[in-house]
Amino acid sequence: MQMVQTEINQASGNGSIVLTPNNSASWRFNMAVVASLGFILGMISVFFLIQGLWLILPFSGLEILALFSGLYLCVRANIIIEVITFGDHVVRVERGRKSIEQSWEYPRSWSKIFVRNPQYRGHPKKIFIRSHGKELELGAFLNKRDKELLIKKLKHLVYC
Repeated sequence: MQMVQTEINQASGNGSIVLTPNNSASWRFNMAVVASLGFILGMISVFFLIQGLWLILPFSGLEILALFSGLYLCVRANIIIEVITFGDHVVRVERGRKSIEQSWEYPRSWSKIFVRNPQYRGHPKKIFIRSHGKELELGAFLNKRDKELLIKKLKHLVYC
């Protein structure tokens, strides 16, 4: 799946860019990994429980709970979607998971797109939209290659 998807009307110069993070594994796959590790850990814990070492059982449960919590937080962070819409008079940026959670509007004629070089070598560039002293980073979750693609798409939309 492409992380930067564009829909541009060539005649009017209006369009939208949809940004999504790169999800390496689905929720179902992550839960299958947690379940298989939980089963293996449970079998080992039961073995030690039979040997009389009962204290291993609650700690193995805490390990599985910590793994599940970490995976939940990672997957939740990777389902965010960012939509940048270029209209006739306004540029709208919307972010959210299942629905729009945050929305910003900038006058198109006053909006500028800035690209800042990374502070450290190997890090991706940062892309900002700025208008009237307000600044917002676009696609903060994208990797280096996808940010380069976003820069190319934004240049095409802004300067066409």
